[in-house]
Amino acid sequence: MAVLRRCAPQVGITLGSDKSLKTTISRHENGRVTPGEDWKRLYRLAYGRTDDELGFTDTGPSDDVQSPADDLRHRIATARRVDMGLIRQMQHQVHHIRLLDRRLGAASLLEQTRTVITTLNELVTYSLQPSVRAALSAVLSDAGALAAWQALDVGAVRQAWDHYEVAKAAAREAGSAVLLAHAMGEQVYTLHDLGRLTEALGLVRDAQSLAAKAGPRLLVSWLDAVEAETQAALGNDACRQTFDRSAAHLPAETDDPALPFIALNEAHHARWRGHCLAQVGDTEAIDYLTTALDQMDHSFVRATAGLRCDLAQAHATRGDLDEARTQIRGARLLANQVGSVRQRRRIARVGLAA
Repeated sequence: MAVLRRCAPQVGITLGSDKSLKTTISRHENGRVTPGEDWKRLYRLAYGRTDDELGFTDTGPSDDVQSPADDLRHRIATARRVDMGLIRQMQHQVHHIRLLDRRLGAASLLEQTRTVITTLNELVTYSLQPSVRAALSAVLSDAGALAAWQALDVGAVRQAWDHYEVAKAAAREAGSAVLLAHAMGEQVYTLHDLGRLTEALGLVRDAQSLAAKAGPRLLVSWLDAVEAETQAALGNDACRQTFDRSAAHLPAETDDPALPFIALNEAHHARWRGHCLAQVGDTEAIDYLTTALDQMDHSFVRATAGLRCDLAQAHATRGDLDEARTQIRGARLLANQVGSVRQRRRIARVGLAA
């Protein structure tokens, strides 16, 4: 119920007492009362699920009186109106959602991202001009990967996997090895969350093979870091050498407009290395994580929550439990602010009473 209460103001619903809320939820669950659109939106925001996944089905009469042929003509005509200017606007829209996601969290924005994906997929499906279709597919790949990352954050692993498959298919349609390698690299984390780490390592290495042919150095560095994190999760000390390789590939100019989906500068790299060292029990992680905390752009609220969680783990390993509890309190506060299920689970695994 706490999650519903956090999300209720965003949809304009005022919730009553816990008792009345339980009664309302029970009526929705047993089918005695059909949730209205505002309640459906609240459930989607709170649980990061689609209407189908939540069991909401539209059984009312259809207002669509068009014949299938007329409907097809309409969709093709709509897609024909797309030009490169509109595609750029849609790319800006996806990036704007990404920036908001860093500050506000996935629970507030996943539904919006899914709506953009639906629109893009519709336009790609009925677009006949190859250049427009490829450009739309590139935006769809970016949006699909973003939605997948958001779904992971709200704990919807299956939904995340499906979004990554959309992102990969769109990257192939766009003819972009860069987008495909990026989607594969992020999809690794669905396997992390399923505990299938050996397969995760294989997937990131397949992505590295794609990027090695023509990938920009920033992407190569990012994929090396994904590999290192996977090695650390496996308890493999080779993660240190892999992170050294990632650092060697990291370009001096890390703000690449062609790669808006990769945020990796020296501060983020230090945070990532610190995370891996914390996983293998190396207290040197504290130095990297403290440096990152001082230097990182704190508009990355979810990432900062993860960083503080890693600091707590590293301090606990060193035996400094007071500082570990201080950091875990900070991590929990930030994770709750953005509604990150994934970060709250990480915090719980550290096992410290704040």
